[in-house]
Amino acid sequence: MKHSFTYWPRQAGSPQAGFTLIELMVGVAIMAILLMVGVPSFQSAVASNRLTSSTNDVVGALALARTEAIRRGTRVTMCKSANATACTTSGNWNQGWIIFTDPTRSSANATVDTGEVILASQAISTGNILMVGSAGVSSFVSFASDGQAKLMNGASQAGTLRVCSTAPSLSDARRARDIAINASGRVTTTTPASVPASCPSA
Repeated sequence: MKHSFTYWPRQAGSPQAGFTLIELMVGVAIMAILLMVGVPSFQSAVASNRLTSSTNDVVGALALARTEAIRRGTRVTMCKSANATACTTSGNWNQGWIIFTDPTRSSANATVDTGEVILASQAISTGNILMVGSAGVSSFVSFASDGQAKLMNGASQAGTLRVCSTAPSLSDARRARDIAINASGRVTTTTPASVPASCPSA
């Protein structure tokens, strides 16, 4: 049985698949709107995650210092450090810190003396993060062998370390965390209601 097929050539000017200029312009406009909405939200999420991570680093370091003081039965101190080997009283906590055994206390401020062992260190914080301490913990936090926070002269120590982000994508109500250390050595974290980007101490 013979089959016959008829070929119909495409007529000139027939429509072709694709996008018109107007459709492309509408698509670009929609994409621009989505970016305007999505990018700030993404930036806020990144800044918030950095703030949370930095806060957890500080809380973890304080917990380590207190645990080691109790476990070793000796004073252990966490102090600001710009070089991971010595304490400093200048600058803020975001320059870094060290944790060390501190049985010898020769001054009002924390110092790493001969024979004292550095147990851990933390490098400078990045990502628009600032860390400042109130008067009681401006340069160091020290734990006695019973886990209580103590100054170098043996008096009780208490204060607040504030961790905050200067990122413009975060509102003043969300840019900071306050880490409070009381005399018993207990650490609690709260979110302050309003902290400007300059990050003043608590």
